[in-house]
Amino acid sequence: MSWLLDSKGLEVLYKTQVRSSMEYACLGWGGAANKHLALLDKVQGRAMRLIRDSGAGQEPRRHSLQHRRDVAGLTVMYKVHQRRVPHLHTLKQPLRRAQVTTRAVALAPAELLQPRCRTRHHQRQFVCVYVGWWNALLASQPRLGGTTVQVFKELVNAWLPR
Repeated sequence: MSWLLDSKGLEVLYKTQVRSSMEYACLGWGGAANKHLALLDKVQGRAMRLIRDSGAGQEPRRHSLQHRRDVAGLTVMYKVHQRRVPHLHTLKQPLRRAQVTTRAVALAPAELLQPRCRTRHHQRQFVCVYVGWWNALLASQPRLGGTTVQVFKELVNAWLPR
């Protein structure tokens, strides 16, 4: 099929058929072992190589699947804690109570309580991972209230390391 399409057509085909399937329920399998996630990255790398080889030498500018999972996870945290979406209320975490008021606590009063996870399996799960990312995001960007979901995603894309 790749010989029938130019690079733009291959990119559209990849986005609609392949990447959408790999991103389905990404928060559910986001806690999978790295060796399993590496298989998905391998598929994306192969698709990007096909697109690059058929094009005019231009490199397709794509975020990694892990980056996209992180943006999706932080967006869910935003919807839970800022937008208060009712069907996600079970993911809501309590606010962290500070024993001593310091400048760091005053800058990020909406930090969440990080759950204690003792096993590696639980440390990779959604709540443990994204509560930590959420607290780090709040420390660097304290004013998140009042933004739309799209503006929040753009902010997270700029904030997350590539």
